[in-house]
Amino acid sequence: MSRLSSAAFGTLAAATVAAFFVTQHLKVSTPLVAGFPRPAPSAFNPVDGRFCEGRDHRMTRISFYLLNHADDVNVYAVSRRTGAVVRMVASHRHMRKGVRIPDGEFSWNGREDSGAVAPDGAYYFRVVLLSNGRKVNLSNTPVQIITTPPRPAVTSVSPSQTPGGSPVKIRFSGGAPSGASVLLYHVGRHGMPRLVQSFGTGNPAGATWNGMVHGRPAPRGKYLVGLQVTDQACNTGTFPAILPPTPRTTQVAEITVRP
Repeated sequence: MSRLSSAAFGTLAAATVAAFFVTQHLKVSTPLVAGFPRPAPSAFNPVDGRFCEGRDHRMTRISFYLLNHADDVNVYAVSRRTGAVVRMVASHRHMRKGVRIPDGEFSWNGREDSGAVAPDGAYYFRVVLLSNGRKVNLSNTPVQIITTPPRPAVTSVSPSQTPGGSPVKIRFSGGAPSGASVLLYHVGRHGMPRLVQSFGTGNPAGATWNGMVHGRPAPRGKYLVGLQVTDQACNTGTFPAILPPTPRTTQVAEITVRP
């Protein structure tokens, strides 16, 4: 082989090796999906879910598109706790480059491959590009399955006896991150409680009643404190379990307004 031919071969070999490493680098560094595929809703109940705030909380959905080229994809739901695949959400779905709707819309009803409801907990989606040979774990945007409704409980009211128009601190447990709704029932002459005041609080552990009813100091009598809490999966729990409450079910959640 002549020196010129050897030099040309060496140049070609070097270019081939360089191209290989560039290709491998691109495979590693180039983003594959776009569209910020955050699950919506971010928490749901596949057993008793309902429509809430304009969203169906019986299932969750993700949406994205492919950046670089068309490909067939598999999509999986993966347990964040164990890393195990619990459901193949889609198999060999063909996605065109840059097409989000309908190619890149996927939904999961919270069921495992066996058909059983997946346990409560955090999950994320995994996207596998079959021709590309790469996978994308969307673990930074997990979704929660929550099938157990909140169980709020009033733990104390202070003071339990007060003149009308004076503030009362209400402490409770089982509030959602967004807080709770406080419900005040006045016990009438015949022992029947009637809702006379309600207000929301952003505090998951307490609230203060200003002692007012319809803008005036609360009339004398006994008041029962109820709670209503809705979690991020739109599950609702109350204290006591049945509203309106009765004195036997509220215990520490009673306020007496005296003259």
